[in-house]
Amino acid sequence: MGTLNVDAINDAAGSISALDVTKEIGIWQFVSTAAITVAGNLSVTGIAAGYDYLVQLNAFCCTTDAGIMWLRVSEDAGSSYKAGASDYSHGRHADAVADAADNQIDVNGYTAMGNDAGNHGMVEILAVNPNSSGENKLFVSNGTMETGAATPILIGVTSFGMYWGTTSAVNAMQLGWSTNYGTDTFKAQGDITVWRRRRS
Repeated sequence: MGTLNVDAINDAAGSISALDVTKEIGIWQFVSTAAITVAGNLSVTGIAAGYDYLVQLNAFCCTTDAGIMWLRVSEDAGSSYKAGASDYSHGRHADAVADAADNQIDVNGYTAMGNDAGNHGMVEILAVNPNSSGENKLFVSNGTMETGAATPILIGVTSFGMYWGTTSAVNAMQLGWSTNYGTDTFKAQGDITVWRRRRS
């Protein structure tokens, strides 16, 4: 049998420094990362046209028990976030559109997260071409989190949602908690990292 040489695509130094990531299509570029502090919301601003975005939250947790993480979007660079009663649709793996008219996207698919020590969540949110005009915006979440039960259960999360209030460009995203959006907080643990990839 032969050997699969997975190093062959790299340059002689064993890195991808030979690539110009500002021009390469389909390559995830690092944008920024930050430790999660005690905050009512986490906002991702500066979303540029021509890119898909990937937001990763690692080891995060809610302060109040039984929180569902919500996602909302902005068309004015984060000055305000859309919260109309029919701005969004969302559902989860194996569902039809479970809620076709709501004021948020449920990132953890209706699974309430616990706030005890060790209730760490990890999730990736893919935003497909958010800063584009003339089309609805798709958000897909994958990850895991622990429930608020006396003995926490680790739950896998696959959910989806669309912003279809308008087809205007989205240039910011915000995450918060269902228990009291903007007031209930994230614990000071974990981190949030943002990536983007060019579409053309």
